[in-house]
Amino acid sequence: MAETDWQHTDQVTAEGNPRRPEGDAGRAMLARMNESHAHLVDWGLGHLALRPRDTVLDIGCGGGNTLARMAERVTEGHLVGIDYAETSVEASRAFNAALVERGRMEILHGSVEALPFADGHFDAVVTVESFYFWPSSEESLREVARVVREGGSFLLLAEICGRDDLPESTRAKVAEYQLTNPTPAEFEHLFRTAGFREVQIHLKEGEYWIAVVGVR
Repeated sequence: MAETDWQHTDQVTAEGNPRRPEGDAGRAMLARMNESHAHLVDWGLGHLALRPRDTVLDIGCGGGNTLARMAERVTEGHLVGIDYAETSVEASRAFNAALVERGRMEILHGSVEALPFADGHFDAVVTVESFYFWPSSEESLREVARVVREGGSFLLLAEICGRDDLPESTRAKVAEYQLTNPTPAEFEHLFRTAGFREVQIHLKEGEYWIAVVGVR
């Protein structure tokens, strides 16, 4: 089971801060994340029904790989990435430069707490390995639900969740980083409280991964 970047606490200064990547260290870390999260993204996107003309949002778009993968399926629609770290915005724009130039994609600087979009704007919303760091997770989830159209979906992907079999070393890092790490049951409650009428929980066998899909 691969470790996430935030698990390398003792190297956070030298190798970048996953909470808010900055500078050269942040850019290097984002490039690593594009690779280290690739299998999680491939697995997770298998639980999301994307259509060619969809309008899709990636919250905490990081290095831009998830947007690129979704663009393979959203061939006539529009993809939007948003991240509150300016280094991530720059990295994601660079990674997807051709798609941005062609107008198929845009990458914005902003926060999940106040998404700059109209109600029901998106057919699908995705976030990968970012929920751990969200402020006011309940309010942020309600804000996500606000921008999903009726019948649309929100996919949350994480390499760990609150499970009894998590290694003690991982539990220690969760506490040290003060990460938000709900159990599957807590995720379902959070999603339903936020306004998602249907919630599906998927766990990857042999990993600690979780995919939570909420339908408005």
